[in-house]
Amino acid sequence: MGHRPVARGAGEAGRGQRGWLLPLWLCCCAAGGCLGQVHRLRLAVDEGLPADTLVGDISAGLPPGGAHPGGFFLSEGGGESAVLADFHVHTETGLIRTARPLDRERRAHYSFVAATLQGEMVQVEITVADVNDHAPRFPRDSVRVAVSELSPPGSVFRLPAARDPDAGPFGTQGYSLLPPPPGDEDGPFFQLRYGTPPETLDLALLRRLDRERADTYRLLVEAWDGGSPRRSGRLRVEVQVLDENDNAPAFEQSEYRARVAEDAPAGSPVCRLLATDPDLGANGEVRYSLSRRQGDPAAASLFAVDERTGLLRLLRPLDRETRALHRLAVEARDGGAQPEVATALVAVEVLDVNDNRPAIQLLFLTEAGASVSEGARPGDYVARVSVSDPDEGEGAAAGGVALSLQGGEGAFSLRPSGDGVFFLCVEGALDRERRDVYELRLVAVDSGSPPLSSQRALLLRVADLNDQAPAFAQPHYRAAVSEAASPGTLVLRLSASDADEPDSPNAQVRYSLAPHQAPAALFHLDPLSGVLSVRGGLDHEREAGLELLVWARDLGAPPLSASCLVSVSVEDANDNEPVFEQQVYNATVAEHSRPGLCLLQRRQQEK
Repeated sequence: MGHRPVARGAGEAGRGQRGWLLPLWLCCCAAGGCLGQVHRLRLAVDEGLPADTLVGDISAGLPPGGAHPGGFFLSEGGGESAVLADFHVHTETGLIRTARPLDRERRAHYSFVAATLQGEMVQVEITVADVNDHAPRFPRDSVRVAVSELSPPGSVFRLPAARDPDAGPFGTQGYSLLPPPPGDEDGPFFQLRYGTPPETLDLALLRRLDRERADTYRLLVEAWDGGSPRRSGRLRVEVQVLDENDNAPAFEQSEYRARVAEDAPAGSPVCRLLATDPDLGANGEVRYSLSRRQGDPAAASLFAVDERTGLLRLLRPLDRETRALHRLAVEARDGGAQPEVATALVAVEVLDVNDNRPAIQLLFLTEAGASVSEGARPGDYVARVSVSDPDEGEGAAAGGVALSLQGGEGAFSLRPSGDGVFFLCVEGALDRERRDVYELRLVAVDSGSPPLSSQRALLLRVADLNDQAPAFAQPHYRAAVSEAASPGTLVLRLSASDADEPDSPNAQVRYSLAPHQAPAALFHLDPLSGVLSVRGGLDHEREAGLELLVWARDLGAPPLSASCLVSVSVEDANDNEPVFEQQVYNATVAEHSRPGLCLLQRRQQEK
């Protein structure tokens, strides 16, 4: 078995001593007149053997068969000589024995010169043979290595190498991980790399680490030598995986759903979002904010999220009738130098409360609008009434809103048609002349708790029909006029009224004299005012009394009319001299007639 010395310094020191002792011995021999041949003797002894172990015989270095009277003289004669300290050299016999157990790691080589009296010299070289008496030893028992979780596979990290004072195969031969290196189904994460001879040691990364899965790996490195049995030393290696911002925050769920009553006040909580980031420190600190790139643009005016707690709150009350569902996006951002961002959607359903009164929509079915003809028959439609409630639930359904009619005194009624639709119908006979306007009130009540109601007043006008004929104030008018009256003289003013709608054609009256009556030529009747005046040609003596038939006709379609009788007495005027019927009148009287007896009576007539 070959040996490779390690402690070469000691051997060189021995050769140095030989360098000055041997010239001194040669000088002495020259002075004494003796000079011989120099022989070499190489000896080897295992280290660690007990004291007094025989190493060799100096005589073995001389030619065989020669005698050596007088013993040997040694070149190592000083008190601090390493040879004399570690060996017993018997100068008489030439035997060399160990003085104590040798340690090759302390000194691996000894050298001295022995001379005989005949002048022969032996250069003795003693080599301490190495035995495996030392285990490899690391500079320290444990070491900590920091490895970024983003370090690429193939990265190496220098570990302190083990040192073994033994030489050759008894020195450090290699390293291994005990137990097998940590890994998973994809294989180990680490591997040891060293050269030949293994003077350096590196820890190589085989696969990328993930601090969030394992932040520490504890390895046990064993250094072993080539002895049999071999010796080993161990080093505890703690690999700390350094955190990098390689993880984005993650929400517990990708979409959150929340319900909020529409009467919830500002500041009311909606829901709490939670995102976690397995990174450490600032890389794992999560801050929340509303996303302006996703979700409803108006969300920022309605909601706010707490930056640290993720609590979503209302900024102001919501209105379900304006918007029943709000969709917004919340971002979770970590505190890394290049922050990672995650987004979760939040759907906020606005729950209805009974905060809206029913709405009443009215559509008249006639061109005249809010009116109904007095000729309408029972059952005729007047208007279509629909009710709605923007609130959800029973109030929003057709059957959830009750509609009632107030007023009308039985002239109108409501007939349901389904889906919140009603028809306002004529229920009784209408007569505009008796009542021309009806004040109705529609009342809608929802089914909320407490119920809300709304009302709508309806002023329904009864449209006129020409169902009323003009009527004179009296059926028979009497008037008197002098026969001497000039044309245009007022005889009397006729007056007829029409109960139809005032100022309407149905109520506008026109007067006229009935045709084909002879007295009509003597008078003029104003058609608008009803003034009867003298046209001319009155003659009391010819006709003292006249009768006229007067018509009053409205402008309706078709028109209605009425008539009255006008009796005109033509008063006599003194427009004729008296005329006797005969020139002579005879009369007789009896005697003894009483006084005052009428003898003759005769009527006088004037033309």
